[in-house]
Amino acid sequence: MAKTKNKKVLGTPQLKLAELKKEVYQLAQVKTTKQLKALRSEFASLDFRRKASWQTTLNTLKGGASFEEWRSNPPEKYKEIFQEIDDASNEHETNLANAKKAFQNLEDSIHELDQLTKDTKEEVGGLRQEKIVTIPVSIPEKDSISLD
Repeated sequence: MAKTKNKKVLGTPQLKLAELKKEVYQLAQVKTTKQLKALRSEFASLDFRRKASWQTTLNTLKGGASFEEWRSNPPEKYKEIFQEIDDASNEHETNLANAKKAFQNLEDSIHELDQLTKDTKEEVGGLRQEKIVTIPVSIPEKDSISLD
């Protein structure tokens, strides 16, 4: 039988199980493994009696933070793509704000037209009710008037 040597993995230091648990609970902001399993579906199948499960959970919880770090300073080949995405997003937000403003102006105009229609109908109703009053006046004829 060949003997195998224990190889040390460079990179992350190996934490003790108690330290792993403490860090996982702090990152996840929970107190029990039951709450931890309910936190994410990928944790539900893990056996938290094993150190490997705790390590997997820790790596998963820290993974979100490392992506944000990577996103803030990505490799050069992605910077242009991310800039285009940011520009498109900003343009979309501007266009959306302009569309909302246009719709608000349209709604205001509709309300003004409704009020104008109402006022006009009231005026028409008032004009229909007005009656022309004629008073017959008799004017004496010139011949019939005598000046004595």
